[in-house]
Amino acid sequence: MILDLGTGDGRAVLQRASSEPDALVIGVDASATAMVEASRRALRQRVPNAMFLAAGVESLASSPLAASADLVTVTFPWGSLLRGVLGLDAAALAGVAATLRPAGDIEVLASVIPPDGVAGMASLGPDAWPSIRAAWASAGLAWLAPRLATRDDVARSGST
Repeated sequence: MILDLGTGDGRAVLQRASSEPDALVIGVDASATAMVEASRRALRQRVPNAMFLAAGVESLASSPLAASADLVTVTFPWGSLLRGVLGLDAAALAGVAATLRPAGDIEVLASVIPPDGVAGMASLGPDAWPSIRAAWASAGLAWLAPRLATRDDVARSGST
């Protein structure tokens, strides 16, 4: 199972579910409204392996999604999900961590710039990595391969 946390408009879920028909792909976002059109498209386009769930990341530890994902993706999060993956919101990070099966992976593509107003972090670069790594370790996660994203990484994300 693949979970796309902070899925927004759900396009990434539909694309992945279409390209990986043997995988169940679930988009999770705190805003149900954002996912309505993607949910309708999944029905119209007959993409039975795409699902959407309206839930805050903090609630996932006690949800049926706990310990269920082989892969969790987080693409350009904001709000509590961004603070969570940055290690600045322990409850949000715990929710993310709780969704993984043993040996599962998390892929995060994040950006922090001053207008984001992330208290305690003006930008996301190598200077911030030690504190993020430490927060992930306290959530039971290994932060393995941090790197700065390239323009190609951003373009491939398909994020709107």
